[in-house]
Amino acid sequence: MTVERMEELAILKSLGALDGEDKKEFDLLLASGDEGMKAYSLAWEEVAVALAQASGESRAPDPRVKEKLLRRIQELHARERSLEGPGSVRYDHTEGIYTIYPERMEWNKHPVPGVTFKVLSESQKRGYVTMLMKVEPGTVFPEHHHSGEEECYILSGSIIVNGKRLGVGVLHHGDENSEHATLTTEEGALLLLVVAKEDYIPPVEA
Repeated sequence: MTVERMEELAILKSLGALDGEDKKEFDLLLASGDEGMKAYSLAWEEVAVALAQASGESRAPDPRVKEKLLRRIQELHARERSLEGPGSVRYDHTEGIYTIYPERMEWNKHPVPGVTFKVLSESQKRGYVTMLMKVEPGTVFPEHHHSGEEECYILSGSIIVNGKRLGVGVLHHGDENSEHATLTTEEGALLLLVVAKEDYIPPVEA
């Protein structure tokens, strides 16, 4: 689910205009423990309470409010997308400050079969990249050398390192100039990596 959709549901909930399929979608997200949905819902509930107190009104919203509100939200999101550029994966706030939208990026094939990746950001000065790596079930990542330090955070699934299974929420570290044993996964995994670019990103062929 996109951030835009979560915001729409949270606003409708705060105004008491959430019903039908929208309500089912909202309830399922909350039941799943989605932290993003919880944060949006709490934030907009606080806004709604503040507005009600300021106006002294507490009556139920007009049935037409939902339609008008959704239309307005869609217009605002369309304007944001137009400022970012069609299909843009990056939004620059100010010089040196920007936001990346990974869901808008394509997965790139890695030389290791069963592995794809997205480069979220790159520090050319340090030679490091922050990247998402998706590893399909049964994949074997061969032994490799770390020219720089490696940080690997497991977002979903699990990996097996030296016979030990590492699951969601675990951080796996490799020192600079260390040798890493073969990595495997039975169920597949989604990893967030901060690594030396040369260690994981294949060079672009001329």
